[in-house]
Amino acid sequence: MGLAGCISLPREQPQYVAPFSTALELDALPRGWEEVVLRPDLPRTDYGVAELDGRRVLRARGHGASGLRCRLQADPQATPWMRWSWCTREVPPGMCVERSETDDSPARMMVAFDGDEQRLSLRDRALSELVLLITGEHLPYATLMYVWDAQLPVGSVVNYARTSRIRYLVVESGPGRAGGWLRYERNVVEDFRRIFGEDPGPVDSVGLMTDSDDLKVDVETWYGDIRLEAA
Repeated sequence: MGLAGCISLPREQPQYVAPFSTALELDALPRGWEEVVLRPDLPRTDYGVAELDGRRVLRARGHGASGLRCRLQADPQATPWMRWSWCTREVPPGMCVERSETDDSPARMMVAFDGDEQRLSLRDRALSELVLLITGEHLPYATLMYVWDAQLPVGSVVNYARTSRIRYLVVESGPGRAGGWLRYERNVVEDFRRIFGEDPGPVDSVGLMTDSDDLKVDVETWYGDIRLEAA
């Protein structure tokens, strides 16, 4: 997995996550979402709106390494609860975000936060400058990823290998619940405080990613609407 979906974003953005359920066109990206590709040498995941179980959802399939993001500016203190649903066809057993060579996941939900970059370590600032040089965009101050892992137990927290400002929280583990719709609600403020040890800044974007470029196996996942809401 690369840094796809983890870029900070311009201000003056909407304060809500654009829904999939009201998308007008099938097989296309829904309005308000854009693809993020930071490794053009790797295959892309195929994303598009689909009809499933009587509603319009986002479908992700293939063995790529790209993600999607929705740009917004939201106050997590006012809308701390993130609610979403996903359904994945299967969970290949080798997927494990703890190792860089197997850092794949059939389903990821990503929340990027703004913050004071002067508080970052020299290593993290150097990485941010490198990404800016290569892509023209800044890394966010911090990114929290909710992931489905094939091996790690639910509740595990893993730092991304290249920077501790990207951290994974395992919310689903193993193949046991594959094939059905699963619904989640997480308090992003509480999760951020526990994992990063500080209060979060504004939410810059919400993203998602289905990736299996390391293991090179095809996966297929569907995502329902994502909402940031008050308690």
